[in-house]
Amino acid sequence: MIQEFNINRDETFWTPTRRLMNGKSPGRGKGRLPGGHVTDRADLKKAITLCPTCLPKFDSARAGYTTKENLPFVRGRCDGCMGYVDRGHLLVHRSLANLL
Repeated sequence: MIQEFNINRDETFWTPTRRLMNGKSPGRGKGRLPGGHVTDRADLKKAITLCPTCLPKFDSARAGYTTKENLPFVRGRCDGCMGYVDRGHLLVHRSLANLL
C-alpha cells in the first residue's frame, strides 16, 4: 500500500525566491543524452536555450520553434551541452512566440 503525504504550505513559506526556484528546470540528468533532454523540452513546448555549437544540431523548424526577434541572444545554461554561454539563442514554440 502506497502512502501519500500532503504537505500544506502557508503563505509565509512561498517567498519570491522559493517561487522562482520552484519553476527552475533541474537540467539534464547524469547519463542522459543531450538530444533527449532538448526533445523532451520541445515536446512540452518549453523555451529552449542553445549555444552556437548546439543550434545547428536541433531542427527548430521541424519541432515548430522559432527565435525571438526582440531577444536575439540570451545569457545562461545551454540545454544541449549544459555549458554556460554569454550569447545563447532563445527558441520558443510558435504558438507562444506572440505572447512573449
